Amino acid sequence: MKTCYLTLCFVLASVLPLSSTAPSYPTKHTPALYVFGDSLVDCGNNNHLPTGGPSFLPYGIDFMHGKPTGRATNGKTVADFLAIHLGLPLTPPYLGLSKHHRNKVRTGINYASAGSGVLPDTNNDTSLTLDKQIKFFHRTIKHNLPKTFTENEELEKHISESLFFVSTGVNDYFHNGTFRGNKSFAFFLLREITLRIKRMYSLGARKFLVNNIPPAGCFPSKAIHTRPIGKCDGKINKGITFYNKRLHEVLHQLQSKLPGFTFIHADLYGFLKKMRQNGSYYVLFAGIVETWKPCCPNTIYGDLKCQPRSVPCANRNTHLFFDQNHPSQIANQEYARLCFNEKIICKPWGLKLF
Repeated sequence: MKTCYLTLCFVLASVLPLSSTAPSYPTKHTPALYVFGDSLVDCGNNNHLPTGGPSFLPYGIDFMHGKPTGRATNGKTVADFLAIHLGLPLTPPYLGLSKHHRNKVRTGINYASAGSGVLPDTNNDTSLTLDKQIKFFHRTIKHNLPKTFTENEELEKHISESLFFVSTGVNDYFHNGTFRGNKSFAFFLLREITLRIKRMYSLGARKFLVNNIPPAGCFPSKAIHTRPIGKCDGKINKGITFYNKRLHEVLHQLQSKLPGFTFIHADLYGFLKKMRQNGSYYVLFAGIVETWKPCCPNTIYGDLKCQPRSVPCANRNTHLFFDQNHPSQIANQEYARLCFNEKIICKPWGLKLF
């Protein structure tokens, strides 16, 4: 799969509005957010690659001024909302920054790339692999951040207090269109993600927020082929759970071995699975009504791809998915809200206390 896969009405005052400003409640200071992963969090890096990204309407229809940016949703991503909760500006795409601007940014950068995975052979001809993303972060530390942090001690403190958001893995399961869902592959993928997190640690990263892999069997692109139509593909989801069940344990092992390593494990799988079953699961009154059909295109005929001339649904706030593989802005907002304030999604505690 070349693109990555990878509620809410306004029900409580604690829910962040879509025209969001920084939250008013106190939180621990996080100086920067660095983002790594796939299309769930890519904010425009693929726009600067030959294959391009979703930089056409209706993508971005609910973003600032209705402008497509390369985000694979109708508005903001999970990473965008987390930045807002942290009181930070939205992280800019690394490839979209000039050398001058890279030397100026102190609040984080987004290196994520749609289609990428943990493994170096996952869509490496059309996306930035996780290895490349980490390489770019290394360049940031070596060449850019020293322009604003003249003392090594100050730079090290900045990196150690920053949050590193990692959201990747689903594309590795669909290599060349073939689903790889056995236990041995899950263990292999866990070893590989461990190596990448260790590499980031060696560069000074200490605080990690790590998404598990979403239930790709519930994505519209898969559910349209099930019987009855719209049902989650249990085989795909079962294969992914082999990885997800061990991820938390792997992060604990890293914490026990690496001094200063801390983490929050984010259950993206559980969130989307529960929302798929009940769009109002995490809210008190009303929420998402359409839990399997995509908003774009506003039909279940054809290949479900959201095209430049596709007509989206009229009310994006009632759909769990914006396109065939990606959550809508409203789903991203609720996920980030729960992750920040509660320990339902993000454990051992909400990001607010991290």
